[in-house]
Amino acid sequence: MHRIEARQIYSTCRGGATSHYPEHVVVSSYVSGARTVEVTGHDGQGEGIGYIIPASYFHAAAVTAAGKRRVTGYYLTGTLDY
Repeated sequence: MHRIEARQIYSTCRGGATSHYPEHVVVSSYVSGARTVEVTGHDGQGEGIGYIIPASYFHAAAVTAAGKRRVTGYYLTGTLDY
């Protein structure tokens, strides 16, 4: 798993199992090795609402090491500047 840190922004790979969570989330906190990640929703409907999402959903990129597009989960798209 890649390094998950507070203030990172993630977007869904293609919905699927994550469809009941917001499309875009910002990491609020994560303890290294924990099974879950605390995030805040940022897609209009989920703005400002907190969620706990399995850490296994979070990836550095929308494609695997073999170049195959991920179907579920989140991929890193940026970091908040504030």
